[in-house]
Amino acid sequence: MPHQFMDGSDDAGEWGPATSREEWLLMYLRGLSIKQIAELCRVKYEKVRLHIRYQERRYPTLLGRRLILHDQPAPAPPQPAAPYRQPWEEKFAQLRTFVRRRRRFPQQLSPNLEEKNLHRWLRYQRARYTDGRMTEEQSRQLDTLGVWRGNVLGDRETHWHTVHTQLLQFIQGTGRMPRRANEGANALEATLDVWIQTQRAKARAGTLTPTRRNTLDRTIPGWNTTRASQRSG
Repeated sequence: MPHQFMDGSDDAGEWGPATSREEWLLMYLRGLSIKQIAELCRVKYEKVRLHIRYQERRYPTLLGRRLILHDQPAPAPPQPAAPYRQPWEEKFAQLRTFVRRRRRFPQQLSPNLEEKNLHRWLRYQRARYTDGRMTEEQSRQLDTLGVWRGNVLGDRETHWHTVHTQLLQFIQGTGRMPRRANEGANALEATLDVWIQTQRAKARAGTLTPTRRNTLDRTIPGWNTTRASQRSG
């Protein structure tokens, strides 16, 4: 049921979606969840989520800045005890075990939930280090695992090939290219759709490296076909 205002009007008739991405980001930095932003701005959850995740990849310190704001105390009635937060040493031990067994750092798009959680934790450590909020001892321990302080996505070439492999697996499993607008599309399909569109845009702009273009040409025939061409076919 539409929300009724004091003058009798309703938000469905006079208030369209709030599509300002700057506003979404500001609300996110102030501690609102993606679900809350989508509801308040009357936009699709997935649209807000994709924009926020893109900004997190673009600005490695964004997550750390949000946590600082979100964790600031504010006057409030007594609340139940906060949920258990795993000590830093225990989380580091899990990361160390993972790196020693896999000989790599955890990947963002891994289908394994434990690996994704480790990647998220390591991303936060990078933000803490960049903002000067990490102790020397913690930094020293992470140094023993290898080069961990770089871009929040880690090695870009490794990341590119990881997403490319997942796209191949998706096409093999479904027989089609990903479409985030499809009914029932999950987060992975939406991410893969955005990724392949990004590759097309880079190809048109002449910024896609020859090696990556050759890889796409060889493994995914027709990958550079436009949406309009796909619909007309």
